[in-house]
Amino acid sequence: MNIHLIFSLYFAIEEINRNPYILPNISLLVNIKCNLVVEWDKFGLSAKRNENFPNYYCKNERKYLIVLAGPMWVLSAIHGPFLYMSRTPQLYYGHFQPLLSTHEQFPNLYQISPKDTSLPLAMVSLMVHFRWNWVGVIISDEDRGIQFLSKLKEEMQRNIVCLAFVSIIATDGTSYFKMFHKYHNQIIMSSAKVVIVNGEKDSPIQLNFLLWKSAEIRRIWVSISQFDRITVFGDFLLNSFLGTLIFSHKNSEMSDFKQFMQTVHPSNYSNEISFAKLWWIYFKCSLSSSNCKKLKNCSTITVLKWLYGHKFGMSMSDLSYNLYNAVYAVAHSLHEMLLQQVDIWSENAGKGLEFDSWQNIQFVNPTGDLVNMNQKTKQNTEYDIFYIADFNKHFGLKVKIGKFSVHFQDNQQLYISDEMIEWATDFTQTPPSICSRPCSPGHRKSPQEGKAVCCFDCYPCPENGISNMTNMDHCVKCPDDQYANTRRTYCLKKVVIFLAYEDPLGMSLAGLALFFSTLTAVVLAIFLKHQDTP
Repeated sequence: MNIHLIFSLYFAIEEINRNPYILPNISLLVNIKCNLVVEWDKFGLSAKRNENFPNYYCKNERKYLIVLAGPMWVLSAIHGPFLYMSRTPQLYYGHFQPLLSTHEQFPNLYQISPKDTSLPLAMVSLMVHFRWNWVGVIISDEDRGIQFLSKLKEEMQRNIVCLAFVSIIATDGTSYFKMFHKYHNQIIMSSAKVVIVNGEKDSPIQLNFLLWKSAEIRRIWVSISQFDRITVFGDFLLNSFLGTLIFSHKNSEMSDFKQFMQTVHPSNYSNEISFAKLWWIYFKCSLSSSNCKKLKNCSTITVLKWLYGHKFGMSMSDLSYNLYNAVYAVAHSLHEMLLQQVDIWSENAGKGLEFDSWQNIQFVNPTGDLVNMNQKTKQNTEYDIFYIADFNKHFGLKVKIGKFSVHFQDNQQLYISDEMIEWATDFTQTPPSICSRPCSPGHRKSPQEGKAVCCFDCYPCPENGISNMTNMDHCVKCPDDQYANTRRTYCLKKVVIFLAYEDPLGMSLAGLALFFSTLTAVVLAIFLKHQDTP
């Protein structure tokens, strides 16, 4: 994945160096260092690691203007104090980390990635659209994951979506292996068919998926772009028979980037030792091709075969796009400072130049997207939603099926193309993920004691009660002049019958009434006539 980041880095630098309107007559240079976490674990603060601390320089030696750190946030956390001492700003291009936003602890560190504050709402909106109310959640045991879970629960409660289980995956190896069987059993025993995954791509979460893939656990994974990646086995990490839904930041397409990847070669960067070294590491050591024994023989065709073999694709990922924008943020900031400090630049040749006012940096990148460094004024992130299926190690499918934005009109924040879903999945009906089967009309819900509100039993409506919709909490009693039908889905009006004299029964009853009335009158007359008789 790092080579993809490197390509996006050099692509941005090439664009800037060719642009006459940004930093005219000035070229940006970069020095790339990889595997710093491994070296930190190996050497700690020993002298062997001094070269990895930017701005510890000798006299007459040019220092770095800025450090672009990522994608692992631990690198920024480690180098933060040392960069602060040398007053070197650090721009983190990885996914937003709440820990790094603490200004008191990292005063010179800035993050270019958005906060993903609308991600929980976006995912719950997707659940509601597909009528999934019984879902599992898997997160990493770190600040970012815990904050995501807290906001996700709030959105679920508002939309009556319930948690089937929550797996908080430990980040350290010892705790992870102690809890391994619990993590495994939670997903195996759960009836939830939809599982939300959010965490660091290099965390132990990926080990879980590699094991679950071998067990052919059939779930619909809903995740973020970090897990839109390929395993060492050549297939998708979140592979599933039912497919995977990925939320990715909405980024504009870059047609020039595809052309750049097809033509890039270290011979074009004779002064860039770091690029040539990295090229050698990746494409000499990673490829089994015999024609790559020397750096100059490592052809572009060989590189493209390697890229396609690892399914990186020819488009920018979220991280690559963040790094691309980070380079442009540096260029725009430097450009503004040079306009204000021409004298300082000419005298110090860049040695005394310091970045400031990062919070005010705002620009439109070459794709037309607005980039704002101020996290407080950034708009909520828009997301593209992709469906991913992996048929075998040599063929996969990735289709955009929808998008989400809180800025859409008519309060319709989520847009899903049902036609694209049916085409991509061949499913005419979305697989359900529910705790209880819906209660049909004529029945009412009865909550199951001690369980979530999404889990309930269904009971028929009582006599003269009805329910005419699915999943009604209570049955409605029919009015006095109506009665329930046999299925108890609606009320019928009682029929009122009037007795007419023309009817046989009416004539009979009228005749009887007249007869008994006459008989009563005759008896009364007899009593009156003979009332004095002893």
